[in-house]
Amino acid sequence: MKVKQDEDYHLRLPVTKSDTLFLYCSVVTAELLLVATGSSMVWPSPVLGKLGSNDTEINPIGRQITTVEISMLTGIPQFTSILGLLLCPKLSDIIGRKRYLFLAGVVMLISGVGLAFSKKIVYMIIMRCIFGFFGVMSVVPVYIAEICEDRNKGKFGCYTGMLHQIGHLFGFIIGPFLSVKYFTLVITAPLLIFICVFPLMPETPVYLLKHSKIQECKASLKKLRKNKNDLELELDLKKLEEHLKNEPKGKVVNLFKKREHIFGILLSLLPIMLKYCSGVTVLFTFLAPFFDSAGTNLSGDLVAIIVAVVKISFFLLTSLIVDKFGRRRMLLISSCSTAVPLCALGIYFYLHHIQSPAVEYLQWLPLTGILATVSCFGLGIGPIPTYLMTEFFPADLRTAAASIINSSGNVMIFVLTFFFPIVTEQLGTEWCVWFFSINCVAGATLIYFFLPETKGKNYSEIEKLLKR
Repeated sequence: MKVKQDEDYHLRLPVTKSDTLFLYCSVVTAELLLVATGSSMVWPSPVLGKLGSNDTEINPIGRQITTVEISMLTGIPQFTSILGLLLCPKLSDIIGRKRYLFLAGVVMLISGVGLAFSKKIVYMIIMRCIFGFFGVMSVVPVYIAEICEDRNKGKFGCYTGMLHQIGHLFGFIIGPFLSVKYFTLVITAPLLIFICVFPLMPETPVYLLKHSKIQECKASLKKLRKNKNDLELELDLKKLEEHLKNEPKGKVVNLFKKREHIFGILLSLLPIMLKYCSGVTVLFTFLAPFFDSAGTNLSGDLVAIIVAVVKISFFLLTSLIVDKFGRRRMLLISSCSTAVPLCALGIYFYLHHIQSPAVEYLQWLPLTGILATVSCFGLGIGPIPTYLMTEFFPADLRTAAASIINSSGNVMIFVLTFFFPIVTEQLGTEWCVWFFSINCVAGATLIYFFLPETKGKNYSEIEKLLKR
């Protein structure tokens, strides 16, 4: 259909229309992968207690798990996911976002079922490595962004972090009440729903247009935007064509050719490393056993559920106020305030270690300290670093930059997760927590002196700051 070139007619076109039910279904279906990924991330929290039991009806491996095996079970999957983060974006460019995500869902489902029936630690490690290898956290946001319009990318993009946190809560809620096998099968169930429904969803119009599949692109747009007429869809197609025509081709090597891009990588790594070195991600992995070691009357599994709810609430709050207060300010407030309850928790664990009588009067501190830590973390260093890094790079280099930065972050997660059980056993929990507190103070100092504010600035303005 030929578009009528009439500026007056263009002005009569509706500026915005409500999002279609099919678009919501496409977004939610793709993010079922994130629910399963989030639940898998906290899988060790309720499971490690069962693997440490001598009861063979509870413990599928039939013996107590060793400290080194705990480190391998939690740390090695983090290491293998680094390869997935480096390979995934390119593979999804070759075979398509939809095909890649469907393939990832199938493999994740098979590995999840394999994990449920594993009775040896080595098999559990292998299954968890396979489950996390595809790095869907990198590709799902791309799929969602490419099926959305410019006006609603932000709204649907915020769902990504929320669904991941809901996956955490899902795992914490059901983990204490089920055996290892049935718990693993239940948190894998969203993948079965995904595999059944996702074939009905479309490939992204952007990917189809990049590969010169014009008719398929039109069909995809028509499914996603059923509330638009043919002329509006044709205009949307032309807008996509114009965008792709002007988009330069970015390569990883280009990130290291300009001074401002190198500074962009360093400044993006700063909040990402602060996020993981604050220890909250590590503590979430070991949350139930960590709290049980505090020696209070509260169940670690119950605390994990409460903490997950609080974390989701503060992630939501931050998404509502970050554009008002600014990224840099909220990162500073968050990192400084997170250091305080972590330091207090370290003092409590030290007093508990030396069997001080003061512990009897401080039974309220572990729960209060954990909730305060997660709340302060959720105000900035939890949600902000993930999307802050995209603001330091032009559109053509954002995927490549995200791969490098996320991979570096996963290296840090691997190191901290692997060594946390060992250091805790050898030196005591208090030294680990104090180390995390010191990292928060150091990170806040670096942010204060080096990280520029990006609120309200486009890339051209940010690029000028990086060139100084």
